[in-house]
Parts: sequence; structure tokens; C-alpha cells
Amino acid sequence: MCVAYPGKVLSIENNHARVDFTGSVVPVNISMVSVQPGDYVLVHAGMAIQKVETEEAKEWIALFQDLEDVSRA
Repeated sequence: MCVAYPGKVLSIENNHARVDFTGSVVPVNISMVSVQPGDYVLVHAGMAIQKVETEEAKEWIALFQDLEDVSRA
């Protein structure tokens, strides 16, 4: 199973962006999507595969955090 995780685009240089995943900032290839700083993207294997609306991204992030909390209990 593959899971794409949403992150917030912080900055863009050419076809790469610095993307914040709840505190972890990593380089992401954005050549398949059109985004601006402040946008949220779904990322899989270092590649942004889809732009997502802010509210939807925040819901996904909260869901992943809930799942992490449950797995620690």
C-alpha cells in the first residue's frame, strides 16, 4: 500500500520546493503540479502528485496524527 502525505509548500526554486510536513522540511519535486508557496500538496516518493485545498490537507494531517496517537496507546 502506498500513502501520500500532505505538506505545505514553503518556497519554490525551478522544479523543486521546500515542503513542510508537520515540522520536517524536505525537498520535493513539483514538476507534475502547478503550485505556489502556501499551497498544500500530496507527496509520494519525493514527488508532488496533487495540489489539495487547505482545509482538506489539514483534515488529512489531523487524521494521520490521530492514527499515530492510537498506535502509541
